[in-house]
Amino acid sequence: MAIIEDLFINVCIVTTLVFVYMKIRWGHADKKKNIRVSYLIDGLLGGILGLILMEFSIRVTDETIVDLRYIPILLMLLFVGKQPAFITTFSITLFRFLFGFNLSSYTAIFFNVTIIIGFLIIDNLKKKEEDFLVKGMYMVVYSNIVIVFFLFYLIRDISVLIPLSIIYFIVSTIGGFISIFLMRYLRTSEYLYKKYESESTIDFLTGLKNVRNFEDLWNYSIKMTKQKEIPLSLLMLDIDHFKNINDTYGHGNGDFVLMEISRIMEEATSEIGTVFRKGGEEFAIILPGVAKNQALDIAEKIRVTVERHQFSIDKNTRIMVTISIGLISYPETTTELDLMVEDADAALYLAKDSGRNQVAF
Repeated sequence: MAIIEDLFINVCIVTTLVFVYMKIRWGHADKKKNIRVSYLIDGLLGGILGLILMEFSIRVTDETIVDLRYIPILLMLLFVGKQPAFITTFSITLFRFLFGFNLSSYTAIFFNVTIIIGFLIIDNLKKKEEDFLVKGMYMVVYSNIVIVFFLFYLIRDISVLIPLSIIYFIVSTIGGFISIFLMRYLRTSEYLYKKYESESTIDFLTGLKNVRNFEDLWNYSIKMTKQKEIPLSLLMLDIDHFKNINDTYGHGNGDFVLMEISRIMEEATSEIGTVFRKGGEEFAIILPGVAKNQALDIAEKIRVTVERHQFSIDKNTRIMVTISIGLISYPETTTELDLMVEDADAALYLAKDSGRNQVAF
């Protein structure tokens, strides 16, 4: 019973730390960092998981311990990559010597090498296998066979070896399956969460940030402007006579115009501002730290580029499009930060009422 309890503790540790690992990994997924650094961190985290599993291992003899340390290697190879799997294998091999320098710890070197080589062979043979559970189970069964073989070498007492091997095989198979299923489930769940989170803040057609994102960034920009006492500019843009484009050339071509103009605006503000689609043919650009004159230059650059751009809606048809822009800048054209959105809208309507295809402030 003690063997079952100890192995059950190993399974509980694996499932708990898989949750922790995935939380850490996804929490830093959006942060730009060198892929090698990322692999190193993943591999070391896998090694630490192996160390914890060895800490709660079954001590069969004075020198020999049994645990589920192969699972971190398996998970790294299946779900992260070969390089992290190698780092995890190397880390676990080194950590094993923390429990003593003896025949079992030296044998663990050959065990880990055999495990990683076997995993790589299975991974290559089953490369087209889409189901991680199936590929993973091949690896689990392989690991169990290898472990029993090494136990036979280290433990010559058949009365201990046979029941230990049977119990280990059963618990290890269950634990391995649970770990693989859990890792896949968490990875899929996190992916879907990030996807839905992104879709809720990104305009699906243009790829620009949407109204929800605008509100968040605008409030943050106001806060930073007050704290740092820096200028802040806001552009409101509207495509002139966009309804006529849709009615004349179809909504598909209207969408094409929206995407092209979005690209032009992003290129003009790539390093100093953020472009948003507020809805329909209306856009907004937040320019933190940008004073009126620079904002006016940016607005004119966008307006002129759109005016001169030929929108090729098919092989034989090119149309010309113009935009109207409302500009508001703090503190030159307003001293009321909280009213800047309304003031920019008013400036946009002034541009449209004054003949369109112009910048008003």
